[in-house]
Amino acid sequence: MTEKTLIVICIALLLLVVLLLLVLISRKPKGAQNGNDTGMDAVKEKLDKLGGVADYTNKAITSLGSMTEYRLNNMQKTVGEQLRYVAENNQRALDEIRRTVNDKLSETLESKLTESYSVIQQRLEAVYRGIGEVQSLAASVSDIKKVFSNVKLRGTWGEMQLGALLSQMLAPNQYAASVKLNPLTDSMVDFAVLLPEKNGACVYLPIDSKFPIEEYQRLIDAENACNREAEERALKNLGRAVKLQADSIASKYILPPRTTDFAVMYLPIESLYAEVLKIPDLSEYLSLRRILVCGPTNLSALLSTLQTGFKVSAIERRSQELWQLLAVFKHEFGKFTDVLEKTQKKLQEAQDTIENAAGRTRIIAKKLKDVDLGSSGGGLLSDFPADTPPADGKY
Repeated sequence: MTEKTLIVICIALLLLVVLLLLVLISRKPKGAQNGNDTGMDAVKEKLDKLGGVADYTNKAITSLGSMTEYRLNNMQKTVGEQLRYVAENNQRALDEIRRTVNDKLSETLESKLTESYSVIQQRLEAVYRGIGEVQSLAASVSDIKKVFSNVKLRGTWGEMQLGALLSQMLAPNQYAASVKLNPLTDSMVDFAVLLPEKNGACVYLPIDSKFPIEEYQRLIDAENACNREAEERALKNLGRAVKLQADSIASKYILPPRTTDFAVMYLPIESLYAEVLKIPDLSEYLSLRRILVCGPTNLSALLSTLQTGFKVSAIERRSQELWQLLAVFKHEFGKFTDVLEKTQKKLQEAQDTIENAAGRTRIIAKKLKDVDLGSSGGGLLSDFPADTPPADGKY
């Protein structure tokens, strides 16, 4: 409770006492006011006493205020010292934490920087290696371009790719390389798949690799240069080249019944196959010439289908062999049944013979029981000479 609050309380008490006195005075009758001077004196005395009480209260309040101020000053001083102590401790703790954090940050930063430098060095080494690989790849690409610029080497590359694909999808006895289909000419198809027939013969499916790289390269250059006219012109030239190759394959390698009534033109690059499909009216032309154009993916699907057909044919062939084997087994089983019946008859005859012998044996045994083997003169032994041994050779 502060000094101002105590002063306000004391003044309120004094006002309350004065109000009580005024109320007491106002309640007395008017006639008694002139005759009671002594009462007024008593009131004055009480007022004087109240003034003394007020003075005492004022002194007490003043003393209380000075004491409160002294305590407040002491408390402020103590709190200030405590705050300075807390601030110094906090400062020391903060300094220690700062040093620890700085040490940790320095160590962590140094380790992170070291790791980052090592990672960056490894990445740079990988980049250097990649640059070397790119350079070697660029050299390989230039070599490939040189290979593709040579028509003979280009055709050999397409044949090798086709041969690798066939070797992965088919068995060695299911296709042949460099097959001469027409005995009147020297032309040979790159590969031919051997399709079995029901009579045991084989029909050839011609597959020839073609790679019109010049027209395709002109088309790619025109697309990269965004030259619409050059692109259309290159696309027409590519279609013309494909048609020429289709005519050549159809005239040389489609020879029924020695071959199938269609042939396959293999394009060794998927992008080339995609560009060929974009050429308008080319599909109709190839259908009329009975030429099936395939890229690596399409040819793989075709070979998978043919492989399924080979399996079905093998199953049919094995089924026929199994039926033949069953027919032979049926014939031999019939013979075995006849032999079994004859054996059964022989066994029945032997059993009858044994039963007859057993019956006769029983009859002979009964007869032997009736024979007298005693020593009397009328016995059977008396009929034999004395020096004749018995039938069993024992005496």
